[in-house]
Amino acid sequence: MAKGERSVATDTLVKKIMDDIQQLPTRSGTMQLPPEPELMATYQVTRYTLRQALKKLSQMGYTFQAHGIGTFVRPRMNNHAISLQNPVGMTDEMARQGRHLTTKHATIQATAVAEAAFLPIGTQLDSRTPLWSVRRFRYADDKPFIFEQSYYLRNIVHQIPEAALYGSLFNFVEENDALKVGFQDTIIEAGSMSQEMAVFFDRPEQSPTLSVRDDSYLSSGQLFAFSKLGYDARDTKLFLFKKI
Repeated sequence: MAKGERSVATDTLVKKIMDDIQQLPTRSGTMQLPPEPELMATYQVTRYTLRQALKKLSQMGYTFQAHGIGTFVRPRMNNHAISLQNPVGMTDEMARQGRHLTTKHATIQATAVAEAAFLPIGTQLDSRTPLWSVRRFRYADDKPFIFEQSYYLRNIVHQIPEAALYGSLFNFVEENDALKVGFQDTIIEAGSMSQEMAVFFDRPEQSPTLSVRDDSYLSSGQLFAFSKLGYDARDTKLFLFKKI
């Protein structure tokens, strides 16, 4: 199996185990996962793939490993906290919390870097570089949740179907064979709502907002997208696991 195929198999297994973990009853303590041979048989994977998946789950804060004892599921995190380390899109992340994320309005138009409302965090782009400008107004259980502005380099992402605009852009990118996604840089910043954001969130203008900015790169190191997700700061919790 090639290295890229191994990575895909590992990520698929991570998602499956995360789904199963989310189905476990809420507990105040910890619960041990079955031993490796049983997990290998359950998920029909090799020991290598299983261990890589368990390593990722540990790095993300879903499990921890006790040397000589086994792997344990950590106590359930706050269901309304958004994990910044999940290898899934926001639609799937919210579904795991038992919440329904919908996009009620979306727009896409051709533009250029010179017209962008913001620029990538650490990459210089020629002002003439053609972009897709994507704006989405997203709701969690019919409540305003995300004010999203994204840009995609048109010479890399040639088209974005309407199904992806109103569904999962994350899955569209992940399932696009022409895009070999490598890594993402993220910055979290505080700010104030614009008039448009205030109308969307039904808050006074200049109310506090929390923005998550992402720059997405291919495995070659080529930037292909950059985005800003705006949240109402008073209703938003972000979760990040740090191992020490």
